[in-house]
Amino acid sequence: MNALSPSPMEDKKQQSESNRGNRAAVVAVMAIVLVVVTVIVIQMIQQAPLAGPGRPGGPGGPPQMPPAAVIVAPIQAENTQKQAIVTGTLRARSKIAVAAQEAGAVAKVFIDEGDEVQPGTTLAILDARRIKAQLDEARARLAVASNLFEQRQAEHVRAEIDLRMKAGLTASKAVSQSDVLDAEKILKVAASQVKSAADGISEARSRVELLDVQLSDLTVKAPLAGVVVSRNVEPGEWVAAGASVATIVTMDPMEAWLSVPARHLDAAGNELAGFKVRQSATGQTFTPAKVTRLPEVNGRSQLFTLVATIPNPDRKLSPGESVTGIVPIGKPAEHLRVPLNAVVHSPYGTVIYVVQKPVTDGALPTGRPVSARIAFARNGSAFIAADNAGFSADDRVVVEGNQRLLPGQSLMIKPPDQQGGPPAP
Repeated sequence: MNALSPSPMEDKKQQSESNRGNRAAVVAVMAIVLVVVTVIVIQMIQQAPLAGPGRPGGPGGPPQMPPAAVIVAPIQAENTQKQAIVTGTLRARSKIAVAAQEAGAVAKVFIDEGDEVQPGTTLAILDARRIKAQLDEARARLAVASNLFEQRQAEHVRAEIDLRMKAGLTASKAVSQSDVLDAEKILKVAASQVKSAADGISEARSRVELLDVQLSDLTVKAPLAGVVVSRNVEPGEWVAAGASVATIVTMDPMEAWLSVPARHLDAAGNELAGFKVRQSATGQTFTPAKVTRLPEVNGRSQLFTLVATIPNPDRKLSPGESVTGIVPIGKPAEHLRVPLNAVVHSPYGTVIYVVQKPVTDGALPTGRPVSARIAFARNGSAFIAADNAGFSADDRVVVEGNQRLLPGQSLMIKPPDQQGGPPAP
């Protein structure tokens, strides 16, 4: 081998140094390119025009949001108060089980369920043959007692005359004193017999009167006006004294028995202006003629009872129906009513967007957020105290399209024919 030629170890060392030099050159070139690109981008950002107000990309501020299509509704002023909705049922003011006052077999029944009756209407008649027989016997005894009374009166008159005659003959010694004493005794006995006969007449007359009452009681009559809800006897059936013949309920007026939470005890007084009762089946409301508060609170449920008397001349209400009572709480005050859809709940609080009139002609109205403190809600509306509300009844409020509305954003209000009917206040 030639002494001047490199050894294999030296060749490998030179090749490794050459590769490292190439990689360093590539890294340097990439770093230079990255610096150049960064400088160009910075220059482009600095030279870009700023967005102006009211025009995208104009100088002066960020781009303006496009108008929001919304539906609006008027704000209404109302003098009202908070209300509590309570539940209850209707009851008949009177429900009577008309009883037979005498025992006997049912001869006739004149009513059916659902019949309307008036005071004195005949419901049923019981068999009267036994009472009539007893009445005939009592009348005969009364006649006997009357005849006996007349006989005793005649005997009493005769005894008086006999005593006077004998007393007049005593002076002439024609009658002894013993005969006069006997005549006095006979007169006293006659007077006693007259009194006994008179008492016999009174007894017989009382017996006749009692049987007349019993005979009259065999005709069972309605004690009041109402509707028959239950017919409890049939012809031929034996009923005892006190057994129910029919059940009658009164229909006018009705009573609504409502359970009210005890926390409303002070607010719900005896005179409740604005108190209403709503029929659950139809939704119709009625104004009670009288409202009475029962002075007792249930210890477990903490409810007290209000009894509302409701006129029912048209028979629109029936016992057992479910009703709700609208109980006014507190005193009426001026409130602003807005639809519940106008209320927006956000992390920053509860707001409503009031339509703000444009400042310049031809511009669109904007939505102004107003913090709202809702006093109470009822029937799809929110009520806000009119004092310091930040808006008035002359304003309008956004009810649809307000969930993503931004403060100051322009509004494109849909015309009424495209709104599909705004939410009812």
